[in-house]
Amino acid sequence: MMSPLVSVIIPVYNVEEYLDKCLNTVIHQNYKNLEIILVDDGSTDNSGDKVDEWAKRDNRIVPLHQNNQGLSAARNMGLDNSHGSWIVFIDSDDYVSENYISTMLQTAQKDNSDLVICQYNKVSNVEVVSSPLSKPGRYTQKEFWQLFYGPNSGSALVVAWDKLYSSRIFKDLRYKVGILNEDEQILYSVVKRVKSISIIAEALYFYLVERNDSIMANLKKIDHIREKFYDILLDRSQMLVNDGFKQPAVQSVQSLLMQLTGELAINPSKENWQVFWRVFNRVKSVLVGSSIADFDNKKLRVYITFPRLICWLKILRVYIKL
Repeated sequence: MMSPLVSVIIPVYNVEEYLDKCLNTVIHQNYKNLEIILVDDGSTDNSGDKVDEWAKRDNRIVPLHQNNQGLSAARNMGLDNSHGSWIVFIDSDDYVSENYISTMLQTAQKDNSDLVICQYNKVSNVEVVSSPLSKPGRYTQKEFWQLFYGPNSGSALVVAWDKLYSSRIFKDLRYKVGILNEDEQILYSVVKRVKSISIIAEALYFYLVERNDSIMANLKKIDHIREKFYDILLDRSQMLVNDGFKQPAVQSVQSLLMQLTGELAINPSKENWQVFWRVFNRVKSVLVGSSIADFDNKKLRVYITFPRLICWLKILRVYIKL
């Protein structure tokens, strides 16, 4: 049986310090039938030159260059130029285990799954720490969403880069350009296109944390409620409702309100209160007239009935801790 081609898509932007380590772990995978697509997204350092240099060293590397358009556009260019039966995304400041692709591909073939998710490690200047474990197993769509909003969830389920995807998923799907939280935004569409999902216990991906110029590091500096982020979460809740996933839909709304009130408590500015009420009113519109309007969830009922009280209690708790 011929080994299927796996397309490895790596967006590159101002990572000259990290790119060599990343690519060394990719070209030395114990699975060799790879198409390694490097998309230079208008780097202003030497990353673009490094992309071309690496392409000369390994004929599996496909160098692509575009004007700076952001992570989503870079991933989309990689998808547009991919030919593999399977797709893997790797961020160019991260690196992977030698068996990263082979282990996930073996799982996909054994379980007949369209999507495989591994665990990951967080890497800093001082240590490597495993991420919270997402419960291993084989899941249907409904089971995945129950896991996603349950106690055995984890951030490994959301991100794009710890996964092996059947290329069929992206036949008619691309990342939305010009937004943050693109992984959150596309997740429902990805899951909707699969028959089964496998989650494995091995931590095969190494994620670099706290790079000062990274998107995630800059997000942590934001002190206002991320309204567009909550729009994405609400869209997902509405899609869960539409597809009849009642329990995950209830859990998604409850999780959203807990997070929203928590963000308001950290900075209860006038602007944040205004954003809070806009998001809260949309939450109610998702619930009204839906199959979960008569939800049997005491915690969610309290959040919906007494939103102002919940917010002030959380604000008080924050100030007591200061």
